[in-house]
Amino acid sequence: MSPSVLSQDSEQLKLFHSKYPDYDEEEQELPLWIEGVDPTYAPFIPTSTRRVILALEMAHLKSSDMVLDVGSGDGRFCYAAVALFGAQKAMGIEYEQDLVEKSTQLAQDYVDQGRISFQRADLTDWRQSSTMQSKTWSVVVVVLSPEGGTDMEEWLVQEFERGVRIVALVFDLKQLKGLHCSVGDSQEGIWVYEKQGCI
Repeated sequence: MSPSVLSQDSEQLKLFHSKYPDYDEEEQELPLWIEGVDPTYAPFIPTSTRRVILALEMAHLKSSDMVLDVGSGDGRFCYAAVALFGAQKAMGIEYEQDLVEKSTQLAQDYVDQGRISFQRADLTDWRQSSTMQSKTWSVVVVVLSPEGGTDMEEWLVQEFERGVRIVALVFDLKQLKGLHCSVGDSQEGIWVYEKQGCI
């Protein structure tokens, strides 16, 4: 385990692991399709708790960060960002209402404090989303298929250009020409796109 994780509150780390099931990474290479949801856009691919922590470390998450998780599933990224890394605030956007309710329940203490929130939204309507158009986010987490990434290219590049760190899991965003200076781990399936430091 890395030094930054070891520096976290051990009780919070235990609580995180108890709330969110750890998926067998060898068996979770393919998306879990949800009936009635178009999986070509943002498939539901559960991320192990280990990879959640690694991804947030790679993004150099800090207490001043505001995190937006697009396609938040059970909310584990939002919870870890606030509970383990001390992020100022985290919001998850999810299409499935059941997952929005589950996420809210799992993170209830932080929801009550106003530091974590979840909302149901159709990602294909991102241009109409006041949440996604807000300029408050400093870190954005996405699991987008290549098709989904292309459809959201305008928004992703816009966020990148204003200095947002974009964390992509499972699918990289290399097809989006407006994004560069990525730091990634192909074996882990994690890529961080950050404008700062670009030459």
